[in-house]
Amino acid sequence: METTQFETLFEKVTTLNNHYKRINDLTGENFNIFRILKLEASEVRLHSAFLAELLNPKGNHGQKDVFLKLFVKLFCYNNKLIDTENCSVEIEKHTTSISHDFTEGGRIDIVITDKNGQKILIENKIYAADQKNQLLRYHHYSPNADLLYITLNQKEPNKNSIGTLIKDEHFKCYSFKTHVLRWLELCRKEVAVYPIVRESITQYINLIKYLTNQTINDNMQTELNGIIAANLEASFLIADNLDKALNEVSIDFGSKIKHHYESLGFVCDYTVDFNKRHTGIWIFKSNWKNVRIGFCFENYDEKLIYGLAAYKEFTDFPISLELKNKLSSFPNNTNGGTERWPWYRSFESPYNDWKKLEAWQAITDGTMMKLIKEKVDLLLQLTAGMDL
Repeated sequence: METTQFETLFEKVTTLNNHYKRINDLTGENFNIFRILKLEASEVRLHSAFLAELLNPKGNHGQKDVFLKLFVKLFCYNNKLIDTENCSVEIEKHTTSISHDFTEGGRIDIVITDKNGQKILIENKIYAADQKNQLLRYHHYSPNADLLYITLNQKEPNKNSIGTLIKDEHFKCYSFKTHVLRWLELCRKEVAVYPIVRESITQYINLIKYLTNQTINDNMQTELNGIIAANLEASFLIADNLDKALNEVSIDFGSKIKHHYESLGFVCDYTVDFNKRHTGIWIFKSNWKNVRIGFCFENYDEKLIYGLAAYKEFTDFPISLELKNKLSSFPNNTNGGTERWPWYRSFESPYNDWKKLEAWQAITDGTMMKLIKEKVDLLLQLTAGMDL
């Protein structure tokens, strides 16, 4: 194929992209208060809080149980009557302390309870990992409740979380991408004449679309489809080789990280491989026997977390209880850490998702390296003087 065909395709797509960028600038579609405040990955401070406020019949939105009724109709599956007019809504509901065998206790993201005691339990998973027996514990807390597991793209919980539970019998999986967006759009219709509530919901809808890669304008999508259809051969060749090109960028990025940390006396393993799970970047001193600083993808090329990871290729938990407790006690730890990750955090969005253009732009312009250095420096400060 002649290069002129590729040049024509790139030129048309670039022109189209620039045109709709100008439209987005004029309409303010790129302005999102949640992203500006860097809350997009915060399951508690944003997602649970915002959803709970809409679901609360006594919420400041002033719509009583209108939103909750819509939610029950779309999400609840137990065929239990919910008195939506008389419900309480709790965020981060503390049941009991987690038991020794991990079958009881924990904090549930959102708990809705009506005056008869019927409950809806909601677990939001934006980027956080599943905890041991997490859904099993929630089911034990209220066996007759509608237990909803909501992720960005309707991922199922891992077996470590559900124990003996059966999907669609004891819990249901839903997505922000489809199910929550549908509910939010119905909610927005109900408040068309209430501009503050309507636009607040619109801002959240736009954020969910951004997090689930649905930000492309419908008109732009139609025009782009036409361009691709008229240049099928070139489009397929580009698609077939995109992963190879990104892999070369990744390899180059890895060599820069290795060079930087090895020059400082660290060992650096760069294992990023999007054909495998749980690959990433590992930084440590040769005399560290228990812990590594890790940047790990929980799901191929997305859900990048970072923190202090137990050694031995994640098959054992070799560190002492004393060291584990010390690492777990560091500030801003997610859910108190896990056995494999005594201290960890989600890498900020959108850089935690290497399917996104923004992540690769950050890799090529130096932003990703800067962020990784900042996080490594933080972890080195926290562990200064410790025998790792």
